Amino acid sequence: MSLPLEGIRVIDFGQIYAVPYCTLQLAAMGAEIIKIEPPKTGEMLRRPDLPGGVNYSFLMLNANKKSVTLNLKHPSAREIVFKLLENADVLVENYLDGVMESFGLGYDELAPRFPRLIYGSAKGYGSGSRFAKLGSMDNTIQASSGFISITGFPEHGVKTSATFIDMGTGSHLTSGILGALINRGKTGKGQKVEVAMLDVAIPALTSVLAPVLQGRKFKRLGNRHWGVCPTNIYAASDGEVLIMVLTEAHWRTFARLMSHEELITKPEYRDHGARMSLADQIDEMISAWTRPQRRDDIIQRLLEAGIPCAPVREVEEVVADPEVAERGTLLDSTYPTRGDIKVAGSPVKLSAISREEIPRGRPPELGEHTEEVLASIGFSREKIAQLRHDGAI
Repeated sequence: MSLPLEGIRVIDFGQIYAVPYCTLQLAAMGAEIIKIEPPKTGEMLRRPDLPGGVNYSFLMLNANKKSVTLNLKHPSAREIVFKLLENADVLVENYLDGVMESFGLGYDELAPRFPRLIYGSAKGYGSGSRFAKLGSMDNTIQASSGFISITGFPEHGVKTSATFIDMGTGSHLTSGILGALINRGKTGKGQKVEVAMLDVAIPALTSVLAPVLQGRKFKRLGNRHWGVCPTNIYAASDGEVLIMVLTEAHWRTFARLMSHEELITKPEYRDHGARMSLADQIDEMISAWTRPQRRDDIIQRLLEAGIPCAPVREVEEVVADPEVAERGTLLDSTYPTRGDIKVAGSPVKLSAISREEIPRGRPPELGEHTEEVLASIGFSREKIAQLRHDGAI
């Protein structure tokens, strides 16, 4: 079976995480991704000053793409992009508001000339927002969205090192592009698809917004939960476990498991709200039960009892987990200057696509496909040489 996006050509002006993650997913579904990068340095995440001349994070997110170098400030650049767009289906970018327009490549400029083009745009904030020209990274959106204010312990908020807003933005942009492709199949017309990181972050705050919208103040609770008690991280003899006693049925089962059946009938433990006032005492009781046991033994006992839980794992343990390889979450690849590497796979599993059909192309070297791609759209070898001499590519 062919991959669902075979024959779809994407011109990728993405950088850092959000758009590269979007086009990584499109590539996994068979789209041809032509990544446009500045000559000499490449896109911002590539970092040629690092070992092997490339940042490992760049390698993780850019497999199965073609790299074309193009100096967007050069007078010839716009016409080269126009030639690329003649046979393209999607353009995707995440420059700061106004940058693509400064190159003459904004949606309003391109839509009349390429009416079938789908123009995907990832932003920190919505176009026209008072914050639209703020440089937006995952951690800055964590700050402006309220994430940092509700993450951490009572004394102070903290950011997370995981770029989950970036990745969520890339995934939402992928969904929007796929929807636009379906709509184009019905109407023959392209459209602009915009996803703002702030707009992605706010729905993720649903459990926080619920009390706030009802006039209550949300307080940082560390590893506890405002509506479920007990839940926390507890020490085992060889690590830690997170336990979340979600329902009253779970509480009764857990009390029996800890040999504290007497708690089931005591009114002060009757529900989450009542137990919240005794959280310190209950956590001590649970810790006394978990500390003598091995982490994985605790997980197995709770798993058999049907109580929500998870081992608190180091990242090194996750990377070495055979299920990560089995699921294709991380894929084996190579890079000329780095040897064997791991790259990110797609979380989307389509039952009609076998493991053997999943694209396995390595990440591209900077400008590796410039001549190939330009030749495919009609540029002669002599013209390509002249463009390179002039600093356009």
